[in-house]
Amino acid sequence: MHERPRRQMSQNCNPRGRNGGTVVDDAPMAMHLFGSSNPKSFNTLKIRFALAEIGVLYEFEPVDLAKGESRTPDFKRLNPHGKVPVLLDETFALPESDAILWYLGEKYHDANLLPRLDAGGDALQARAQILRFLGIASTAFYPAYSDWWTATNSDDPAKRSPVAADSALVKVKRALDVLEATLASGEHLVGGFSLADVANVSILFSLKRRLQIDPLAGHERVRAWYQRVTARPTWQSVASEA
Repeated sequence: MHERPRRQMSQNCNPRGRNGGTVVDDAPMAMHLFGSSNPKSFNTLKIRFALAEIGVLYEFEPVDLAKGESRTPDFKRLNPHGKVPVLLDETFALPESDAILWYLGEKYHDANLLPRLDAGGDALQARAQILRFLGIASTAFYPAYSDWWTATNSDDPAKRSPVAADSALVKVKRALDVLEATLASGEHLVGGFSLADVANVSILFSLKRRLQIDPLAGHERVRAWYQRVTARPTWQSVASEA
């Protein structure tokens, strides 16, 4: 059982569902997303994208990491690790961004972001592939992005390294090669639009905003996929705030 920490800032989110309609509801919200106050945060952005696709009403609670707001006793009751994002669904608190995406996919089957386990056919394999691509976003793209940022923008000159920056970009290209090969067989990463697309387009959005070069250069299938996904009204509504 968890109580929502008392906070001074919050934002009511009326996300657009797949039909583009705005959800309107003045009742108290049972779902809260505690995420980085930095709108460019990949891990928060991908969850907001998923929530927009689902169309569920939630309250966004910005957490200022620079001010130590994730390390307060109140927040650590939600996540002892002291990190964002955290989803609070009534009294259920769930940290870790990929776990949150999976939970939302399981809870809101009608959004078709994750095949039902009992759907039969190749649903089991599709779910495994979606999990695989969540891993690519979180363990291939994101660490490479973080390494590149440290090597080029660290406040500590000793951590800045052109060699390390180039090595990080090689890792980005390697992951893009995986996406490029996968998209040879379809318009999305796993069957129809899914959590796999949500996670990977969000990290590539962050990369494109930061890198001085176009990370999608030479990956034309990825570029076309990126344009398709970012043209969705749900993405447009979330990205406009980032």
